[in-house]
Amino acid sequence: MRYIILKVLIFVRCRASKSLKIRYFIEFYIAKFSNGRMFSKELREIYKRDYNINIGYGSYGGCFASQNIPGGVDFGNYCSIAPNIRIFRANHPQNSFTTHPLLYNPVVGYAPRDMVSRPPLTIGHDVWIGELAIVLPSVNQIGNGAIVGAGSVVTKDVPAYAIVAGNPAKLIRMRFSDDIIEKLEATKWWLWDKNTLIKHIDKLELIASGKA
Repeated sequence: MRYIILKVLIFVRCRASKSLKIRYFIEFYIAKFSNGRMFSKELREIYKRDYNINIGYGSYGGCFASQNIPGGVDFGNYCSIAPNIRIFRANHPQNSFTTHPLLYNPVVGYAPRDMVSRPPLTIGHDVWIGELAIVLPSVNQIGNGAIVGAGSVVTKDVPAYAIVAGNPAKLIRMRFSDDIIEKLEATKWWLWDKNTLIKHIDKLELIASGKA
């Protein structure tokens, strides 16, 4: 019965109104019947198909806010994304006589196609992005284990395990020493499912504390 209900919900979601509230209402129940938003395989398939947003296993929060996240964004596993972040993948043209979308957006009725570059963005595993952070088109990668402080404006790539904050975002410090980072990266723990990860939490905490 659970399987049938889930399939019906997915069918309805695929044909749902363009209303964001209705889509989210249906997605809430899809998640309820498929391990929750953190782990729902079905929701991830919907976001990949409908929005070209890749959301890794265990990731949650604002990565599911399709109104704030454009296509071409790839979230790794176990990411913690605040609800109201914004990601931008294109700028208005700066060297033409106007910055108005008439020149680049075919919806306006002049440009034959989308005339601006929209580069993809790769967000690594175990990345934490705080509330109201903004990621600009000049950013191509946010590394594994990075932390982006609340309200930050990220204008360039963020190294793995870096903590950045501010406008523009700057390096505050690294989370761990190079030796600890190397050991954590070697485990590739983010590829484990939830149950396997739980079994190894103590070992990983020892590595993070520098005792292993």
